[in-house]
Amino acid sequence: MREKSFYNAMFLYHVFVVWYRFQFPMISDEDRTFAGRWKFLTHWNAMIQIAYYLVCGLLANSNLMQKWEPIRDQAFYIIILPLSVFVSLMFWGLYIYDRDMVFPAHLDKVVTPFFNHQKHSAVVLWTFLEAAVVHHNKPGHFEGHFIAGLFCATYLAVVLWVHAAGGVWAYPILGVLNWAGKAMFSGMSIVVYVAFYRVGLALSGYLQNISSVVSKLD
Repeated sequence: MREKSFYNAMFLYHVFVVWYRFQFPMISDEDRTFAGRWKFLTHWNAMIQIAYYLVCGLLANSNLMQKWEPIRDQAFYIIILPLSVFVSLMFWGLYIYDRDMVFPAHLDKVVTPFFNHQKHSAVVLWTFLEAAVVHHNKPGHFEGHFIAGLFCATYLAVVLWVHAAGGVWAYPILGVLNWAGKAMFSGMSIVVYVAFYRVGLALSGYLQNISSVVSKLD
């Protein structure tokens, strides 16, 4: 019952955040260009979270949960957790270095700090909360690394396709780098994502141990 309530709450939360985003007009040149918001990893993260929590909420405490759990656990460890951390740290890292790369100053007049932090900060906290309150079995070593790399390669392929089909880069930094720089940036992004996957495995185990100890004290 606790898991079902958690998943339903997270589903409603992420739906609210996406709904809140659509209350804004098309706020930037990038929004108006080919593929719109769908070329941004932050939007991918939001929609993946909605689909994940919807399915988890529907299947929790049902006869299908036993079959769904292995898929849920893989999705959480390989995509949900590392993607949330990657989106947050990459966004704020580039924001600190040169905010024009990800969030130009003129957007402050339209996008509220509340929304910005829900998309790029709070999502990490909710993911860590799930790691603490829901037990997940870790994926196999090769399987986890392979799927994590495949997910990264899929998104990078979409970024290249958007540029080839629409003539725009999802992120301004890609427009100023030469192709060697683009390849290096993409390769480093994959390495960082996989590193977050590895850190997430360790951190999730630590949080589950703490949660187990607290439950025993109760």
